[in-house]
Amino acid sequence: MFHRHHDAGGDHAAQPKPGHEAAPHQPGREQQWEKIIGNVVDKRLLPAQYPPHPKIFGVQLHPDGREPFRAEVPVSPNDWNWENLYQPQIGDVRGFVFNPASGETRFDMTDGRNSWAVQNAKADALMGAMLKDQPAPMGESVTGPPWVVPASCPTCGAAVDQAKAAMDLAPHCAFCHQPLPAQPRARF
Repeated sequence: MFHRHHDAGGDHAAQPKPGHEAAPHQPGREQQWEKIIGNVVDKRLLPAQYPPHPKIFGVQLHPDGREPFRAEVPVSPNDWNWENLYQPQIGDVRGFVFNPASGETRFDMTDGRNSWAVQNAKADALMGAMLKDQPAPMGESVTGPPWVVPASCPTCGAAVDQAKAAMDLAPHCAFCHQPLPAQPRARF
């Protein structure tokens, strides 16, 4: 039977290490959280008896009008947002919330890049486009094959064997041998 190990320290217990303080204490700002964009620069797994393991993400935060600084974001299976957190990879740009009074940093769960539900919805939309044989959205980093090719050659009007042409490295008309217009098909 699978169960989760609850480590000591609990929800967001880790604080920045000495020398890594994110900002000095400012009286009157104990409960004020700032939304900041940043990127994940490293990830450390913490020991635990059973997976999933708690992690500490090292992040570089880029606040508007101030110097970037580094912070740590601890996440644990017993955190309130663990189930909905879309686990980041190193280099990912994400939204964070930062408390200047305590130096605590968390993933901003209102940022769709952090939400498992939002990422699943995007994947479902991409899968729907793929099943409809539509071209991939602009900006997607996909390439063919498979390609979306026309049913008839725009040069000579001959019928195109779409199943074959979609998988060719350079789709062309079997009759006139001219290149066919081709766009990458949406896929995972």
